[in-house]
Amino acid sequence: LICIQHIKVVKIVYKRIKEIRQVLGLSQREFGEKLGVSRDVISNIEYNRVEPKDIFLRHLCETYNVNEVWLNTGIGDMFLEIIPYKKIDEAMNIFKELSPNLQDYALEQIKGLLKIQEDIKNNP
Repeated sequence: LICIQHIKVVKIVYKRIKEIRQVLGLSQREFGEKLGVSRDVISNIEYNRVEPKDIFLRHLCETYNVNEVWLNTGIGDMFLEIIPYKKIDEAMNIFKELSPNLQDYALEQIKGLLKIQEDIKNNP
């Protein structure tokens, strides 16, 4: 009985993974790239040829802000509330793409903005 229930959950999870990707409007390649896997891996999961590992499911939830309870049970909303750190994530992704010299320049600019903000607070 436990084995049969596990199979049913896996079959539903693969459908939900495809649904997430479609709601996000991503191709299998785009969806997989952000997760660090190939299009073939996503295809194999979506067509239920392979069972996604727990670590993959956790990574998917973290990467795309998916409600893990919904993914496993269908209960609740597909996505969690947008976390306030989205801007930090976006800034970090951009920063990683910069060359080392431009990273140094960007850090100096950010430090300068912080100083300006402190000056404004101290001298209204």
